[in-house]
Amino acid sequence: MENKLQQQINFLYEIDKVKDIFRQSLVVNGKREENDAEHSWHMAMTAVTLQEYFLEPVNMEKVLKMILIHDIIEIYAGDTPAFGDIRNDKFEAELESAKKVFGILPVKESEELLNLWLEFEDMKTPEAKFATVCDRLQGFIQNLTSDGHTWKKFNVSIDKVLKRAEPIKLYTPKLFYDFVMPEFEEYMKKGIIKPEEVKY
Repeated sequence: MENKLQQQINFLYEIDKVKDIFRQSLVVNGKREENDAEHSWHMAMTAVTLQEYFLEPVNMEKVLKMILIHDIIEIYAGDTPAFGDIRNDKFEAELESAKKVFGILPVKESEELLNLWLEFEDMKTPEAKFATVCDRLQGFIQNLTSDGHTWKKFNVSIDKVLKRAEPIKLYTPKLFYDFVMPEFEEYMKKGIIKPEEVKY
């Protein structure tokens, strides 16, 4: 097999490990944690289904590429829960992981995927903003289908969930005000989302 094809096949072997990285969210039947591959698939379908609500036009192929690769770096860096403790070395660990996993590919493809991942992390372009909206929406939906599982697990307050949902509010306001905020209010009534944290 030629060198380029072998590198591409090796990359496909390596990224299969994404299926074995489990997140804090539960799948819809609540029997087990969701894995990164399932998360990325659901995110991609969120993008395809809800694109009309994003305020700017986007290159959908680019959005979907970002979504498909955004958590591949967790093969080496591990998953960081949305509402867990903040890791000071998160970006550095993930960048090192990105270089390692994308580096399996031939140089041109490796650079393309690394740059797409960095663009997603930077969240400045319309595509990166929309991909981030889909990331936050997917996690939000997983909480709705598991009766607030990660909100309960991490004892979250309304200020934390609102901060997490900020890209949804900024870039897809209809989704935020018609779908997300009413659910937050319901989960506050249930006592699952706590009142705002007191700052001392």
